[in-house]
Amino acid sequence: MMDVPLSTWLLFTPTRHHLHSEIVSRLPTGEIHRYHYGDFAFRAQQLMNALDTLGVERGAHVATLAWNDYRHLEAYFGVPCAGRVLHTLNVRLSADELAFVMNDADDRVVLVDRDFLPLLEQVLPEVPGVQHVIVLGESTDGAPEGALAYESLLTAEPGTYPQVPIDERSPAGICYTSGTTGRAKGVVYSHRSTFLHALAGTSKAGLAIGPGDCVLPQVPMFHANAWGMPYASVAVGAKLVFFAGAFAPEPFADLLLGERVTVTGAVPTVWIGLADTLASRPRPEHLDHIVCGGSQPPRALIERYQRDFGVDIIQAWGMTETSPLASTAWPQERMRDWDPAQVMTAARGQAGLPLPGVEISIRDESGHEVPFDGETMGALHVRGPWVTDGYLHGHGADSFTEDGFFNTGDVAIGSPDGYFVIADRTKDLIKSGGEWISSVDMEAAIMAMPGVQEAAVVAIPDEKWMERPLAYVVPAAGETITADAVRAHLGSSGFASWQLPDRVEFIDEIPKTAVGKFDKKVLRAKFQS
Repeated sequence: MMDVPLSTWLLFTPTRHHLHSEIVSRLPTGEIHRYHYGDFAFRAQQLMNALDTLGVERGAHVATLAWNDYRHLEAYFGVPCAGRVLHTLNVRLSADELAFVMNDADDRVVLVDRDFLPLLEQVLPEVPGVQHVIVLGESTDGAPEGALAYESLLTAEPGTYPQVPIDERSPAGICYTSGTTGRAKGVVYSHRSTFLHALAGTSKAGLAIGPGDCVLPQVPMFHANAWGMPYASVAVGAKLVFFAGAFAPEPFADLLLGERVTVTGAVPTVWIGLADTLASRPRPEHLDHIVCGGSQPPRALIERYQRDFGVDIIQAWGMTETSPLASTAWPQERMRDWDPAQVMTAARGQAGLPLPGVEISIRDESGHEVPFDGETMGALHVRGPWVTDGYLHGHGADSFTEDGFFNTGDVAIGSPDGYFVIADRTKDLIKSGGEWISSVDMEAAIMAMPGVQEAAVVAIPDEKWMERPLAYVVPAAGETITADAVRAHLGSSGFASWQLPDRVEFIDEIPKTAVGKFDKKVLRAKFQS
C-alpha cells in the first residue's frame, strides 16, 4: 500500500472534482455572498502565497478572530496547507483571556474581521509577538497602524501553490479549552488527526456528510474546528452555508430553508431558540438531521423536532481534546421497528456510540472499569487517533493515564445496549447526604415541563446535607410557573423526594459560556452574591 501522508492537502485537493459546488455566506450586514469551490480553492492558494510573501515562517502560528464565513474557510486550508498552524481565537473572550491564549500560543499573524478590531486593539499591546495584522476585508479603516487588507493581499498573488511536503504528525491547528476551571489550555491538532477526524465526520457513524448534502455549521468556526464540519464538507464537495454574526432565529431560519440545508449542527440553545420560529414556517422538507452537542439536548426538544418538523436531532459528544467528535447517538438497525419512546431511551437520549477508532473506558475511583449496566456511574476516559495525548506546554498532565487514556472530567453511565450517557461533569455532580444527584438529569426533566424555556441546576452548600440542588428556571414567554409546580413535575418524572431542589429561582436567561453552554460558574456566583 502507498504510504501517503495524511495531511490537510488530502482534504483540499478534492476541490478540483467539485469546482461547481457552492459556498454561501450570510454576512453580518445581511448581504449574501456566493461563490464556488473553484473560487475558494484559487483564493486559499492566494493566501498560501501571501503568507510566503510576508515572510511568515513554516510552523508559525496564524490566528483568526473571525465569524463563520467564506474567508474564514479560506484560512482553514490556506494556513495549514502552506505549513503554518491555524489558531482559531474565541471571539467572545475578554481582552485579558485573549491576550493570554495569544501569548501562550506565540501567535505571529492575526486575520481579523472588522467587527473585532476594537477587541484586538485592546489586546495587541499585550501581545508583542504579533508581526502582522490582516483585516478580513477590502480596507484597513479603523485598524491598527501597519495593518494589511486581506483582499489587496490576495489580489497580488497567484492562485496556484505547489504542494509542500508536510509531516502528517506535525501541527495543523490549535484550539484552546473553554477554561471553565483555571486558565484555558491549548490542544494541538495534527494534520493526521484532522484528516482522520474529517473522514469520520463523512461516515454515517459520524456527521453523515456526503457530496449530495448542503451543510450549515452553526457551531462557531473558532471552536474545535466547527466540529470538523468544514473539513468533512470540503473533503466530499458538499455545498457549504455559513451564518456570520450573532445568532438570530428569523434570518437563520430564512437561510436554513432558502438554501435547502440537509445537515446542520449547533449547541442545544440554538435549537431551543429556533423551534418557535420554524413552527411558523413551511416544514423543512430538505433538512435530514441536526447534530447537537456541547451539552445534552432535552428529550422534549428531540421529540419536538421529530414530531413537528420531521427532523432527527442526533446527539453528539466530544470535547476540544477529542477534536471534538468522539461519539454520536445514531440508533442501531435492530431498533428500526422499536417504539419511538424505546429508541429515545436506548439511543437518541444517550451521548452515543464511540466512532470507529475511538475507545471509551468508564472507571471507578480505583481505576477499574465499571459494568455497562445502565446504573453504575464512573469517570469517563477516552483515547483514539484524534484525541490529544497532552496539552500545549505540558499543562494538565494529571489528566492522562499510564495506559494512554484521557480523563475527560465527565461522569458517565454505560448501557447494556452499548451506548453511554453523560451523567454530569465531575464538578457539577451534587452529593447530598452521601448520595449523588445528577444535575444533567434534573435539568432535562425541568426543560421537559410545559412552559419552561431553559433550566440549569447547581449545587449549593447545606449545613446538614453538605450540598443541595438549586434550580434556575427560565419560563417561556407569557408563562407563569411556581417552585411547587417544578418540584411536583420532578416528582412525577421519577425523582425521589430527597432529590427535589429546596430552592427554585426564576430568572430571565441562563448565562452562557463563549461556546453557548450553560455557564454554571456564573450561576454559582449569583447564588453566593
